[in-house]
Amino acid sequence: MSTLKVDTILKRTGTGTITVGQSGDTISVPTGATLSVAGSSVTAVDNTPSFRVRSTAGQSISNTTWTKVEWNTEDKDTDSAFSSNRFTVPSGEGGLYFFQWSIENNGKVASNAYYDVALYKNGSNDTTIRSRQNPTTTGTYDVYNNGGGGIVLAAGDYIELFYYQNTGGSVTLEGNYRSWTGYKLIGA
Repeated sequence: MSTLKVDTILKRTGTGTITVGQSGDTISVPTGATLSVAGSSVTAVDNTPSFRVRSTAGQSISNTTWTKVEWNTEDKDTDSAFSSNRFTVPSGEGGLYFFQWSIENNGKVASNAYYDVALYKNGSNDTTIRSRQNPTTTGTYDVYNNGGGGIVLAAGDYIELFYYQNTGGSVTLEGNYRSWTGYKLIGA
């Protein structure tokens, strides 16, 4: 392997295309290096920090009470930023984040019942990121609630997922049928 050390690479005549590598090659930008593109800097080319958590145990949700959703299995946590059922933005990683969840509950579906999932930012309900299910059939069956959205976060901000239902009794969030994923968007 050879190393080429230069300060500037220019096309030998006029302007045009400069090709680096060929089909099938991998061009590597080492950790800590900055790639400057048309006046803007790109220091990372992956969606990190990121996490994916899920649960393998049921969780009871009381009537008309916002309850923090619990997670007992981490499938991925690139920056060790997920703990105690919350994601905390690492130092220097502020920006736009995307979160997505999938939750199933079983239990009684009463007339006019609804099931909400909301992101809580720093302990408060962020009303901009929320999903709701309003089943129209009463009875006993499973309700699926999937949702997601983007939110701007600063270093040290933390995000938790909360569940709310108003069936008149408790419902159980299913184990093995709930997951939550989050990641920082590239260039955000």
